[in-house]
Amino acid sequence: MRFIKDGATVIILRVPDTLNAFVMFETLNDRGLKASQADLLKNHLLYLAGPSDRTQGQQRWARMLGVLDSLGQGDMTVTYIHHLLITKYGPTKEREVFSRVKSTVNSQARALEFLDELAESATHYAALFNSDHKKWNEYGTSTRKHINTINTHLRVLQIRPLMFAVAKHFSVKEAQLAFRLFVFWSVRFLIVGGRGGLLDRNYSVAAFQVGTGKITTAAQLTSLLSDIIPSDALFETAFAEARVSKGFLARYYLRALEMQRKGQTEPELVPSEDENVVNVEHVLPEHPDGNYPNVDPKDAAANHNRIGNMVILQARNNSIIGNSAFDVKKPILLDSPFILTSEVALFTQWGVAEIEHRQQKLAKLAVKTWPKKI
Repeated sequence: MRFIKDGATVIILRVPDTLNAFVMFETLNDRGLKASQADLLKNHLLYLAGPSDRTQGQQRWARMLGVLDSLGQGDMTVTYIHHLLITKYGPTKEREVFSRVKSTVNSQARALEFLDELAESATHYAALFNSDHKKWNEYGTSTRKHINTINTHLRVLQIRPLMFAVAKHFSVKEAQLAFRLFVFWSVRFLIVGGRGGLLDRNYSVAAFQVGTGKITTAAQLTSLLSDIIPSDALFETAFAEARVSKGFLARYYLRALEMQRKGQTEPELVPSEDENVVNVEHVLPEHPDGNYPNVDPKDAAANHNRIGNMVILQARNNSIIGNSAFDVKKPILLDSPFILTSEVALFTQWGVAEIEHRQQKLAKLAVKTWPKKI
């Protein structure tokens, strides 16, 4: 009480409108940005709803929050509304969310309509984060696995507005095809490079086309994005040189390639074994310690994370062979149930040339594993 009475100073800042208030929040306190913008959105919508419908509006807002909170992802309100606006109006930056809502939702009827859409669409959005969500019951096991692959194995975020639009507007049959394509395209962009803002914009344009009913099939979606999705030649070239430092990505790539090598009909859907059971082994160690006299230490470091130098192996065997010489590793690799792993043992020695040769073969296999279209 003594501090509040004698020690605290309160500064009052007056601004012309709520949009200016948000700009102030953004400038002075970026930690409060998301919450501040969400509060502004809520206040704007409930103000337009008017005294007679404010309770109804609050219930719809609370319904939306209940669905989003169940995700356990933290405060998703602004992100969710941002992605919904993209499906309705096209490319929109997150900092533009409030100004976009303010300019388009400007009457009592539109406020109630938008609040209702926020509540209803939240279920479709939440389903994107959970492959076991009841929404996917009629879509089949493959679609569930494709969603899990995107969330767990690839962990890509830029495509989410487009996934949201497809989940909400496509028929079940077309959505099944689209989600499989999303896995293919995501891998291609991860290997070739996502091209930053260009990818964001094109995915947003596609989400808008789907959200407004201009595109209703996976084939139309493929046609729209055909110019930006890496071609087979570009993907193969990039894959032949690719280095992967993230273990979860390397493990997924190798498992999917293995499934393709075994002739599986949906090789992009890999069994999600515990990484403590099956993990990634680098045949040429980063630090050979004299066990690979034919390889310069600098070359070992440069080629360590190339896909051609990686195999999947049972964790128990991986821990046994460690940084051993290639002759020590060969019997264990040969005994592996994974075809692509056992084939490495057919080489007489292991170095940069062998890694290059193997990765070029894997690149050709990759084109078949993650095709550009179905």
